[in-house]
Amino acid sequence: MSEVININDQDKHRTLLTDVLPYELPLWYTNYSMYKAFKDKDREGIYLNTLDPNFSKSADSLIPLNYTVSRGGNKFRDLYIIHPIAQLKVCDFYHKFYDLIEYYCGKSNQSLRYPVKKTTKFYGKTSAAKNDSDGVETLNDDRVTSSSYFKYKRYSFLYRFFESYDYHKLEKRFSHMMQNDIAKCFPSIYTHSIGWATKTKRLSKKRTKGSFDRAFDSLMQDINYRETHGIIIGPEVCRIFAEVILQQIDLDLIAKLKKCAKFGNDGLVIGKDYDFRRYVDDYFIFYRDDGVCKTVLSALEKCLLDYKLYLNDTKTTYTKRPFSTEISLSKNAIRSNVDSLYRSRYKEDSTIVLLQQPDWKANKSISSIKMALAAYDVQYYSISNYLFSAIEKGMKAYLKKVSDLDKVTIEHVNWLLVDLDVLFFIHAMDIRIRTTDRLARMIDKLLDSTNKWSESFRDLIHKKVFDMVYQSISIITNSLQGIVGLETLNLLVILTMLPSDFRLGVDKLKGYYKSIRESSDTQDFYFSWVTFMLYTKNEEPYKIFCNELINDARIFILGHLDGFRSTEYFLLFFDFMACKYISENIRRELGIEVKELTTDRFNCNKLNANLSKIMDNDFVVSWRDDKYLQNSLEKREFIFSYD
Repeated sequence: MSEVININDQDKHRTLLTDVLPYELPLWYTNYSMYKAFKDKDREGIYLNTLDPNFSKSADSLIPLNYTVSRGGNKFRDLYIIHPIAQLKVCDFYHKFYDLIEYYCGKSNQSLRYPVKKTTKFYGKTSAAKNDSDGVETLNDDRVTSSSYFKYKRYSFLYRFFESYDYHKLEKRFSHMMQNDIAKCFPSIYTHSIGWATKTKRLSKKRTKGSFDRAFDSLMQDINYRETHGIIIGPEVCRIFAEVILQQIDLDLIAKLKKCAKFGNDGLVIGKDYDFRRYVDDYFIFYRDDGVCKTVLSALEKCLLDYKLYLNDTKTTYTKRPFSTEISLSKNAIRSNVDSLYRSRYKEDSTIVLLQQPDWKANKSISSIKMALAAYDVQYYSISNYLFSAIEKGMKAYLKKVSDLDKVTIEHVNWLLVDLDVLFFIHAMDIRIRTTDRLARMIDKLLDSTNKWSESFRDLIHKKVFDMVYQSISIITNSLQGIVGLETLNLLVILTMLPSDFRLGVDKLKGYYKSIRESSDTQDFYFSWVTFMLYTKNEEPYKIFCNELINDARIFILGHLDGFRSTEYFLLFFDFMACKYISENIRRELGIEVKELTTDRFNCNKLNANLSKIMDNDFVVSWRDDKYLQNSLEKREFIFSYD
């Protein structure tokens, strides 16, 4: 039986754990330490008021941390971490208006993903282990941790819609499907339009103080440097903001089509003459007649135009029955290939085949995957998540089988070397945050499952992981075009799982750091700095390099023009001050210098007392947790990926 764990739904700070961060982050980044800090009123006051008592009272000029991640296929997306003060404002907003969020996000039957109600409980590991799903917490899903503030309907990932009964039923009723999306949806949303969706444009102009729409409008501006044109991409709260607006557009479209006189007195009736589904800003329109399709498309364009939004004309696709995509067809082929890989390692009596040539077997498996993708002209980024899931399932079953053996031999270990070869090949074809994240979790599982094997066998696995990561880093640093820093920084984090014998040389590490910094044109110094500090830990032979890192951070902090208004500055300062790998004298000296730069007067005794608390407690980075990566990976397993 699984353990039912009740959630304190009056804990407004819980929002920090679920709705304010993007999924695509460094493997070490979570809000759990910040959550603990802000739950403690004394510590919260220290972080918000020590350096400037008036700073936390205003959110007029808070600058989010902007960085770029790969979406696969040479496509990129700008993501943002919002300022901790703005994150606290999201907590207050959810606590006050959660019921209205539920109401305004529940008006459209055509939405495929929307919040239903506040999460009040989740289930423990026993049940979660049986549930192979991933994503936000949906109704009837079991979770090892509460991954979202709200429970959601209907699908946490779009591919689940294509595998659903609802989709198959629509295919029975309609012979054609058109797919399109909104061009640059989030960057195009006008924050004031939240009032148009919840009231009318005329009524929203009155902007009643304290109303839901005005509060939500103001919150989106607080998050994004007081910008009214566009909302940031990444935090779940921004998806909810967009969902409120897009739900009303769904209703507007249905109403407009009912008034379409050229189709008779009843116009076009949803469910009879046409139907549609929407997953965030992606539309799927089902129809039988081309004339109906053109009318629906025209009406949708007009409804979007009322909110200053536009369809992406270059992405319109038309499909006839059967609604089979190249991706779904390739999945079937790959499923057969992966099944064959794992069937081939067992005899008919379920005993394990003794493998002599792991390189040959790995090459054969990789070739079969490549052929399946080539046959359907599918890119790796479209299928990598499915591949990782299939291999992860096979690896877990194999590790369990080996754990029951009386004796493990090199031939048993060879199968795991095959798995690693295949995994790293797939990852090399699709270097993104999500694929690196999944790779890290699987390596962690592998190392944990084999930690009692003989030293020689463990060394084989450790060397394989090290060689594969080293190779990936070398390829990336030699050709950084098209690859941004964060994807590769997480590879470095993976190496911290290995014993100290498997360490990058200092020259290689310094060259890697230089390449990352020179190739970046976004606000990600903070990510690079923390990652390399976690790797070096001020240990030999990295002491000189570590001192260079410390000096780089000092220069960044003392020369920053925006100071604590900047999210990157705010995070870097408090994580620098808490870093146990930096001497207390250096940290205290920096704190005093920053204080002198931010205010003309300060109380030294109060400052010293507060600095001691700041230096003794982690803020975001878990410097004091030796198992920070394992703990982070466990939590991230149930966090929704922004796709």
